[in-house]
Amino acid sequence: MSKSVKVTKYLFVFLTCAAVFLMAACVITGFAVFMSRPERKTAAIWGAGSNSGYAHVAVYAKGARASGDGSPLAYTDDGSSLSVADIEGIRSSLQGVINQAARSGKKTKDKAATPPAWTDCYCSCLKGMVNSGSMNSGELFESDIYAVSGAFTSMHPLEFMTGGFLTSDTTDKYQVVLNDAASWSMFRSYDVIGKRICILGEDYTIIGVVREHEDNSSRVYISFECLEKFCSKLEEPVIPAVMSYEAILPEQSSKSAHFDLSGAIPGYNISSPSYRVVRITGRYNVINVFKDKAPSAFELPYWEERALKAEADIKTAAMVFAFGLVMLSGLVIGKAFSDRSYKVA
Repeated sequence: MSKSVKVTKYLFVFLTCAAVFLMAACVITGFAVFMSRPERKTAAIWGAGSNSGYAHVAVYAKGARASGDGSPLAYTDDGSSLSVADIEGIRSSLQGVINQAARSGKKTKDKAATPPAWTDCYCSCLKGMVNSGSMNSGELFESDIYAVSGAFTSMHPLEFMTGGFLTSDTTDKYQVVLNDAASWSMFRSYDVIGKRICILGEDYTIIGVVREHEDNSSRVYISFECLEKFCSKLEEPVIPAVMSYEAILPEQSSKSAHFDLSGAIPGYNISSPSYRVVRITGRYNVINVFKDKAPSAFELPYWEERALKAEADIKTAAMVFAFGLVMLSGLVIGKAFSDRSYKVA
């Protein structure tokens, strides 16, 4: 065997191994990103034991801030913003769709009372200064303030270090849940249940601490009703805008939940959408990540920003995998022709 043939053989083996390693790394990376997303299985968890299929869908809307991130996202009457009144209309429309499907004989509900046939939540957020003591008696810390309502933890599974989450049936609305970064920044401890802090000029009792692995941002969760009261007391009162509305809906056919939510949004036009509607169930499918278009001019909650990054990571892994596959195919074909030419010679 000539020296050039040996070099070619070794080069072929090296490049083949490199291509296989590259493809394997892409598969592992893509799978790891997929498995890290808790929202990928929220609909399956909700629908466990049901004969109905469920899908997690969301709509992201716009708003206006008077003075940057430190002011609340305010409702604007321009066809791109959602208020709590709009959410009630969406809920009514979705319930009508579900009731109509039930009357037509399509099974949407086989759980008698708990949980109901579907569930939802909504939120808004702003940046603000949080005081680590009641009546502004402690130190000030900047934090993201998320005002939420509904079944938030059904859409966003949280890892509780201590305590629990906000509930709609409590008589004391001024309760707060901290993430681990906020708890540690303010108290250098996670054992903070029962302590009181001041947010947006009001005292809140801490009822829970959640661990969030993906960043070190300080974050607190309060009731949306408290945000509404804060907005009503401003020098120029505003109606708080809903940044994100999410629902887990029964799905009668492929992607029907996405269609049902889109149809329930007031003034929604699919040809020129003013809102971003996302089918979260199945969004990390390799094909779907290439279909999803990056949003523009939308202020998004942290979990959607993370989801978009995960989509981008999966898309990159898929493209690199495709490159490795093409490279491997080219090497195999080239080797076949080379061997054939060598035998002829």
